[in-house]
Amino acid sequence: MTGGTWPFHGIYPVLYAFHREDGRIDPDAMRRQVEHCLGAGAHGLMALGLITEVGKHTTAERHEIVALVANALARRKPFMVTVGERTQPEQLAFAREARGNGADVIILQPPPAIEGGEAALIRFFGATADALDCPVAVQHNPFNLAVNLSVPGLVALHRNHPNVTVLKAEGTAVETAELAERTEGRLALFCGHGGIEFLSNLRAGVAGLIPAPDIVALQVRIYELFRQGTEASLAEAEALHRAALPLIVFRIRSIEQALCYGKRGYARQIGLEAVHDRPPFQAPTAFGLAEMDRLIAGLERTLREAGLAGR
Repeated sequence: MTGGTWPFHGIYPVLYAFHREDGRIDPDAMRRQVEHCLGAGAHGLMALGLITEVGKHTTAERHEIVALVANALARRKPFMVTVGERTQPEQLAFAREARGNGADVIILQPPPAIEGGEAALIRFFGATADALDCPVAVQHNPFNLAVNLSVPGLVALHRNHPNVTVLKAEGTAVETAELAERTEGRLALFCGHGGIEFLSNLRAGVAGLIPAPDIVALQVRIYELFRQGTEASLAEAEALHRAALPLIVFRIRSIEQALCYGKRGYARQIGLEAVHDRPPFQAPTAFGLAEMDRLIAGLERTLREAGLAGR
């Protein structure tokens, strides 16, 4: 069930948070990022994920990021917002303000800890979902988050709360295939982790991908080729994915490394002269920058050959 049968599908890049030298959010850089992603063919946008360094910003700054992106997007494409407040009332309050600023889908991130196990986490998510008037997702990321629902728990949440219709499914592709089967295609699953298992996840039945914005045009192309479903298009999709994998793996080894090198590489694409890191951060090394340059150059050759240069 891949390819447009869900209301939300395709490539939804999660945006970086760019800062000015004084540490404040850089509005111009955020607007450039929005325009670049749309120009590259993104089907929608997402903000306030781990790549947006959500934990390093105050609540006011997180609202500022949502408003900046929504204003730049101007409803040209759907907009997803992750809500990572620590308590259920705080999540609901943030989600309602995000909705007022133009969010189409709210993604609820689990709290860093919760008493009562899986049943309590289902109640935590369910109470917020029931109070909202929009599609709701949860973030399931067993690789980077300490608290997550099991596959049966995610299925129960979806069945018991009608507007939980999207899932940021960042487990393995094998687990995602089980989720797709057990929800019978009714849950729009979006994979992540830079698209490291993108084609496996598409075969598993996902609706799309939420990557960093680094190679959006290429990932849009892979998605479109997969949807065509011909022998030739699938072979081309596989070839493009193989070409992208070395750079994806280099960046996605950790969130800190993705922010250190991914953000710097992407800043070049959108014409930013400097990246101002917000502490704590991983500092780049000469080797790391040289390796990033080597991998980007190799991928750019592939982009040129695919007619995607400059996007």
